[in-house]
Amino acid sequence: MKRLSQWALAVLLLTTVIPAHAAERPYMETEEVFYHVMESHLSKPEVKQLVKGALQSISEHANEKQQLKLPVSAEDDTLGEMEQRMAEWQAKGKWDSTTINTWAIDGMLSTLNDPHSVFFTSDELRLFQSDVENQFVGFGFRMRMQNNELILREIVPGSPAAASKVLKRGDQVKKVGNISLVGKSFEEAYAYLKGEAGTEAVLTIYRASEDREFQVKLQRASLSLPEAEGQLFTKGGIGYISLETFGSDGAIQMRDKLAEFARSGQPMKGLVLDLRDNGGGYLSTARDIASLFMEEGLLMYTTNRNGVEVETWVRNGRDIGIPVRILVNGGTASASELLSGALRDHGIAKLVGTKTYGKGSAQQVIPLSEGDALKLTLNEYFTPEHTVVNHVGLEPDMLVEDYGAQVVEALHSLNVTNWELSDENGDTIVNGVPFPTVDPLFKQASDGLQIKAAVLSHLLGDKSIGEKDYVSLAPYLKSHPSLQLQSQNGVHTLRYQTN
Repeated sequence: MKRLSQWALAVLLLTTVIPAHAAERPYMETEEVFYHVMESHLSKPEVKQLVKGALQSISEHANEKQQLKLPVSAEDDTLGEMEQRMAEWQAKGKWDSTTINTWAIDGMLSTLNDPHSVFFTSDELRLFQSDVENQFVGFGFRMRMQNNELILREIVPGSPAAASKVLKRGDQVKKVGNISLVGKSFEEAYAYLKGEAGTEAVLTIYRASEDREFQVKLQRASLSLPEAEGQLFTKGGIGYISLETFGSDGAIQMRDKLAEFARSGQPMKGLVLDLRDNGGGYLSTARDIASLFMEEGLLMYTTNRNGVEVETWVRNGRDIGIPVRILVNGGTASASELLSGALRDHGIAKLVGTKTYGKGSAQQVIPLSEGDALKLTLNEYFTPEHTVVNHVGLEPDMLVEDYGAQVVEALHSLNVTNWELSDENGDTIVNGVPFPTVDPLFKQASDGLQIKAAVLSHLLGDKSIGEKDYVSLAPYLKSHPSLQLQSQNGVHTLRYQTN
């Protein structure tokens, strides 16, 4: 997944009445979480299950941190007994109440076997909300790993990186300060690059096209990235929109992008919606986006812990009137699966890519008295055709493994007949739209120029080429007269016309 966590489908703030005496208790947040979970979690847990989980967690932490043996008794199976044991153990371990509350809460939640029910500290809550809204603190560039090198794939407009007027797509980040990033994993490199807004760092950059290394000092800043980005493909009258998250501006930005396409003067013949690695967001945004595709229709069914089924509808929307292809993969989750399943069930879209993540549950974020929060699973959802999503995922209509080939297959299914494919700074460019890929489209080999087999296979509609690795391009240039290669200054462009 490309986010902090698998995001909630529904993030709603609500309050719950906790007994008045709770405010006087040192274990107030533990009580609050206990009541919320007992009253609302989808699994309908038992009291003794939560109590045992809380005490077991405290016992394990005590042993790990202080070699303090705190045996858990099977007779402790009520909230009162749990709090009595917590008080005894806290005195023995000399921990503060925040620490023992956190251990107890984590232990209770661990018994649910639900990775989406999570306790957030106030700081973690802010990070979670920023993630959903596509906000972050950084220098203002997006990166990828390519051939074990950390490559800049995008400079964010209006960011410190853009203001420097020095950095370019394709630059390699070699160091941050005196710390080398060479050989580091993406996660390790990201950890060294992140920091608080206003802090500075000197980055060492290598630009392969000029064979030179230089340094640039940048200041970290709070940035808000667009949730919906896209453009028209240069051929075929097809629009492309990539949705990063289902934040509060997602539907508005998607609406504006569709309006921009309409103003282009080109008749729209189809749309490719990219939901790959989109972990979800707000339910209201998913519903509003669905209203940009259909005038009226059932969005989903939800069931609560008691099996009560509720329908959620889209009303007063608009019919998009063109075929839609949705790109999906294993990182397509939650609200992304909800939207994909609904548009497919209504015959509006087909899914291209690989099986989705399988998060068919809805959560609410519940504020706690100390400024922390609980994200709790309350519902399971199903598509309009009652397709189960949770722990299952959605199977694509067109199964395609390769990232670039997924785009080609989607366009093929929308009857695109004119093609232009090339590489740019490691991105695969398909009819004018860049797609960041792990492996380049072309590479040189002893038998000449090679091309990704999967891309060529889907471009030519020839399954015999296969889906793995690279194949020599020369034989296919001979056997397909309309397939033409142009190479200039090390840049290769492949053109193809099918009619």
